[in-house]
Amino acid sequence: MKLYKSLLFLTTGVAAAMSLVSCNNDWEEEQYAHYVGFKAPLDTEGNSVGVTTVYVPYTRMNSDGSPRYGAEGLSSYQLPVLVSGSTTNPSDLTVQVAKSDTLPILNLERFSHRSELWYVDMSDYASYPSTVFIPAGQDIGLLDIRFDFNGIDLSDRYLLPLTVAETPDCGYKRNPRKNYATAMLRVLPYTDYSGVYQAENMRFYIVTDGQGDNEPGAMSTVQTYVVDQNTVFFYAGNFDEKSLKRKSFKVYAHFEPSAPGATRGSVTFTCDNPEMNFTQNKPATFNIIQQRDEVQNYIMRRTVIMNDVDYTFTDYLTAPGSSIVYNVNGSMTMERRLNTQMPEEDQVIF
Repeated sequence: MKLYKSLLFLTTGVAAAMSLVSCNNDWEEEQYAHYVGFKAPLDTEGNSVGVTTVYVPYTRMNSDGSPRYGAEGLSSYQLPVLVSGSTTNPSDLTVQVAKSDTLPILNLERFSHRSELWYVDMSDYASYPSTVFIPAGQDIGLLDIRFDFNGIDLSDRYLLPLTVAETPDCGYKRNPRKNYATAMLRVLPYTDYSGVYQAENMRFYIVTDGQGDNEPGAMSTVQTYVVDQNTVFFYAGNFDEKSLKRKSFKVYAHFEPSAPGATRGSVTFTCDNPEMNFTQNKPATFNIIQQRDEVQNYIMRRTVIMNDVDYTFTDYLTAPGSSIVYNVNGSMTMERRLNTQMPEEDQVIF
């Protein structure tokens, strides 16, 4: 009996030791395939659910404030290309990148036949190399995308569709998951004056007989989009990016600093649609306040305030056969929290 127990314990011990060795060998070996894909996480909220919003400076600057690529409106973004797996990439890889053909499918699935909301291919404003080299021992490469934003009209919802291409002899496996193998980049250029303004202090009134209604409508936020380095546009009143009629209600805001580099100045509002009967009722101003966060002192809080916003416009499309005149007035505020310990270009969400 004692011999039987001894043999049982010995057998159990040998089996356990073999299982430990087996586990260690499994751990040292590749557990997952070395798939190649992009790092482009999809938005889950906001105006771009299901695609990837990328914030890029309208003009990429050098440390001395000069345009890096020689002129305003020229910028860049480095999109990470990743090799997945539990072990380090063992081979030199030349990853092929191409334009994705899935944009028409995306538009139909998301917006059906509401073409005013469709994303527009921005390939005419972007350029990138056809390959990315990832050397052995590294799991990431960067696709250098260059942009020329001059002349772009962001009332169109631009999207840059990219995909990892695969050929029989390419030496890598394309990630089988669609949202890894394909990057649908909603590229939004930004300047000091563009972004989402809080508009709780803004009110809009229906104007009758030259007077504003006593019951104003409330506003929450106003998103502004880049036109050039000192000019943005937004949609009048409560029109926004999701409106089918948004292109007819664009208002331009030109910021004019009181001196080069000044944090104060004037704001001039204009409109290029005569049917809006747009009028700026009084001069508007802006000022920029920068201060360190009281708790996280490496965070710089940068606040842009637009004061004395006051304009009138006509909505001639919402109610067919009639026009409604609105007066919009108040102030708007936009805050960015900038981490001073990292380059601004790495802070892709403000």
